[in-house]
Amino acid sequence: MKNKQKIIILITGVVCGIIIAGLFVFIFPASKNEGVEQELGTTQAASKNKKEISNLKLQLQGAEDALQNAKTGKNNQNVSDLETLAQSLFKVYYNYDQSKTTNSERQKEVSDWVIPEVSQKLFPLSADKGTSDYGTIQSQLNSLQVYAQPQAGTNITAFIDCDYTASAGDLKSNVPHYIFEVTYDVSARKITAVTELGKVGK
Repeated sequence: MKNKQKIIILITGVVCGIIIAGLFVFIFPASKNEGVEQELGTTQAASKNKKEISNLKLQLQGAEDALQNAKTGKNNQNVSDLETLAQSLFKVYYNYDQSKTTNSERQKEVSDWVIPEVSQKLFPLSADKGTSDYGTIQSQLNSLQVYAQPQAGTNITAFIDCDYTASAGDLKSNVPHYIFEVTYDVSARKITAVTELGKVGK
């Protein structure tokens, strides 16, 4: 009887051992596979996030570049507008024949390009009554260079380098590198100040 009980206990132990071993084999591989799947999912999510962040950075950089280009283009356009106005203004100033035009007419001609204070300074009406002992005063602009400085607020300052020829009767003189400083208001789109600096060099 005792031997029979021992055999039953032994068989029961073996069966339990087989069952437990089977459970280990079933549970742990499944757990391992689940961990691999979770790790793979995490890696894929991280990769996707990195790609999205990279794309976002590219978009932001593109927007910043576009904004910078727009600003640069706008500044270049402002400088171009200043150069056009300066060319027009100093052509009126230097291409002059006292016998054919008056400063009153010249003031009206430049009124869209400069503020009144500038036109009155460059073309004083009192000069219309003046005469020269040497004859009629004439002048001609030969060349002009505009050297614009970086824009500050709504203003651009530039140096205007003029080469002109002046004559009175039989007297004639060529004057190179006569310099003016001008201020251009990009909002008003007008020259708001002109300062005569004089001749540079001989």
